[in-house]
Amino acid sequence: MEHSTGLNKNLNRASCSPLRESVLGGVPAKILFFVLFTLSLAGCGTLSETRLPWERSGECAAFFGRLDAAVSKEGVRNAAQAPVEGFPYLRSGRFEASMAGRLSGGEAKTAWTAWMREMDLSARKREIANLSDDALRELAESREALIERASACSRELFERDRARPDFFDALGPRLAVPDEYSSALRALGLYPLVTIPEYKITVRVRERFRAWYEMPDGKLPVDGTLRVYRPPAAGGGDASGVIAASANNPLAIPRPSADAARELALRYAPILIQDETAPYDRVGRVVWQGETPIVDADKPALYYYLSYARLKGEPVLQLNYVFWYPARAGELAPSIEHGRLDGLTLRLSFDPNGGLFMIDLMNNCGCYHTFIPDRSRVARSIVRYYPNDPFAPQWLPEFGAEKRPAFRILSGWHQVQRVLAAPYPGEGVDYELIPYEALESLPTGDGRSASIFDAEGIAKGSDRVERFIYFPTGIPSIGSMRQRGHHAISLSERTHFDEPDLFEKYFEFR
Repeated sequence: MEHSTGLNKNLNRASCSPLRESVLGGVPAKILFFVLFTLSLAGCGTLSETRLPWERSGECAAFFGRLDAAVSKEGVRNAAQAPVEGFPYLRSGRFEASMAGRLSGGEAKTAWTAWMREMDLSARKREIANLSDDALRELAESREALIERASACSRELFERDRARPDFFDALGPRLAVPDEYSSALRALGLYPLVTIPEYKITVRVRERFRAWYEMPDGKLPVDGTLRVYRPPAAGGGDASGVIAASANNPLAIPRPSADAARELALRYAPILIQDETAPYDRVGRVVWQGETPIVDADKPALYYYLSYARLKGEPVLQLNYVFWYPARAGELAPSIEHGRLDGLTLRLSFDPNGGLFMIDLMNNCGCYHTFIPDRSRVARSIVRYYPNDPFAPQWLPEFGAEKRPAFRILSGWHQVQRVLAAPYPGEGVDYELIPYEALESLPTGDGRSASIFDAEGIAKGSDRVERFIYFPTGIPSIGSMRQRGHHAISLSERTHFDEPDLFEKYFEFR
């Protein structure tokens, strides 16, 4: 397998940016202007909002108002998708929001809106499950009754709204999903002044990572014992059948059923080759210990969910695997990153024919994002300004019917050092595959449930010292583990893991 590629040449070049030139100039007046200008932008965020052209009234509008107030008071809002202002029965992710100007025909638009209704109802079910008994008493309804009423009111409001000729025109502008960057934090932290150290840190880290990928497989250092985690055995096949069958809808977007999604997740479930030196290197199931989420390493588990992106303008299906460690710790991990809970997200992206064309990965804080593209699909990387060029230290290995993705992982810091194509191992520790939604409504042991994430999408109890050092990047709670939909992956730009055009931002595809 080749480890160094022509692609890396693009990634080694540093280019000067106007931002850095302004830093080097060091003119106080320019810095003051930047601070004031950025704060003014942050403060004017609501000026562009427009009122809904019709008023909400009636029992269903009042019901959603009461339910949302209870959810907000309890702090149990599911932040995986964003509520749509003025449409209490809809929620959207970045991909769904990006479809607003791309659809033609009433059937496709209706299917798109129905998808966002499903997202809202799914999130509300978990929010209602996570409400306290006191909140239920105030609402004077049982959980089952609240879920049933939410479904009925969602249907009623949607049917009423879509009868209006201006429905889709009013909906489109309200679908912007808030980003994970704070302009105010960047201004208060004098962000231009930190670009130089941020640049140096990124260069140093990338050089270290690239050195791993350039080593022969057998030369990677082992600090402890290599523990192999293997998935439940699955039958053969590929993604093409699931994608073709599930894309037969007005949106022409693959939307597998829960059973089909699990079948696909089993087919591609990765092998983890973990260098284990201490208990913090053991992958496990997330459980509650009091009010704190911890990892039960005696019950190995990976969580999975589907997402969507675009390849050459066409929608593509993505399969995400998320796993957790008790902590980030040890001598190999920077001390400011040490803390409870750690994890990785491995994402596989399939073209419309079911071909795997990209694996990308990150720590669950959104840190150290890495691309592993298919060499035959990439014409070139798009050179931006370093360190915002794509970091792609390895080409995608070739997978056959008998091979699946395997990841060699460093101890303590939990960084991927190599992506391999490997047969199903004859020996290893079996892990369980669990839908990601389980993390958003996890039984607490006292008959209740709670999300491991707070209402801002931050994993509870995963704070890091980094937040006091790197706040000028504009990422609140930087270093903390984050919920899907909340991964900021760049320290210098405004880039998110779930951006639908992320790949085309960094690569030109054949």
